[in-house]
Amino acid sequence: MDYYQFTAEDFAVDDYFKEWVLTPTPRSEAFWREFLAEYPERYYQVEEARRLVEGLGTIHQDVLSATQVNHVWTRIEGTLASIERESPGRWLSKQQFWQLAASVALLLALGWMLRSYRPTNEPGLASYPSKQQHEWIDTVNEAEKTMLLKLSDGSRIQLSKHSRLKYPKDFTGSTREVYLTGEAFFDIQKNPKKPFLVYTNGLITKVLGTSFQVQAPLYSPNVTVSVKSGRVSVYADKSNPTQDPEAEGVVLTPNQKAVFQRPEATISKSLVEKPILLIPKSQKNLFAFEDASAHHVFESLEKAYGIDVVFDEELLRNCSLTVNLTEEDLYQKLKVICKVLGAEYKVIDGQVIIYSKGC
Repeated sequence: MDYYQFTAEDFAVDDYFKEWVLTPTPRSEAFWREFLAEYPERYYQVEEARRLVEGLGTIHQDVLSATQVNHVWTRIEGTLASIERESPGRWLSKQQFWQLAASVALLLALGWMLRSYRPTNEPGLASYPSKQQHEWIDTVNEAEKTMLLKLSDGSRIQLSKHSRLKYPKDFTGSTREVYLTGEAFFDIQKNPKKPFLVYTNGLITKVLGTSFQVQAPLYSPNVTVSVKSGRVSVYADKSNPTQDPEAEGVVLTPNQKAVFQRPEATISKSLVEKPILLIPKSQKNLFAFEDASAHHVFESLEKAYGIDVVFDEELLRNCSLTVNLTEEDLYQKLKVICKVLGAEYKVIDGQVIIYSKGC
């Protein structure tokens, strides 16, 4: 059975799939776990189908009214009568006619229930490229150290242990697309005419040329994207006929990260755990302040780490600092600065917000 080609509806009417959802066994659990491990890009189809099957199991028997049933049968009988007049007795016996009618009625009823059940706020299905369009390379890092991969466009990927990457031997078409399960660091060759897209368990990371880290464990509810250089667009892998899915995502710059919560299909933006300096090490003396204004101090942080620091300039206009923060990391710097100024800080949506009553 070529489950890779299945839509959510195909999965929902498959007997083996339904048995797994409703009455799972160790054997079926192992089969579908292995399927998702091999084809992580089918996560949303499988998840939507699972919810469809669970929902159909709770639908009352009277979901189709008597009037609706009669209407369906009238249409089927009319169609069959027309076929019989055109080709009497040539291809179906009377018994076969009614067997066909029963099958059609069942399919129509199931289709109606599926359409009725489909939640309006469920993530849509992405249009994945057909496996036949490219010669795919499927690499699994089973070693205990990072594996270095070089793609046909010159991009380099450090694939972490126990992680998996699917990518085409040669990139054709208008985009470069790969599928990741696990963790990898991407250093992407710039090509503004051909964006690079990473599919990871319901999240799409889109870049033109940059370096970033993706953490997407198969059974984790979250996917995390952290940017080292350049700009990255991340958005939920769902179709929306009225709006570009990318418009609902977030844009990340160096030292920012996005966390995608798969169950809710929501994205939050913050700073990475250990922001790095974006300036040459020779300029670290920027943080040796002597009677420096608060504005100058925060401006130095913005320049060095590529972040936005939001504060009330009027309140802090008369504040100054004399301190050497050359060896401290960003969060230590912020802690010391806020202590001297009698302020507090919070990281909100990838920005540092300073709260102060003034000096």
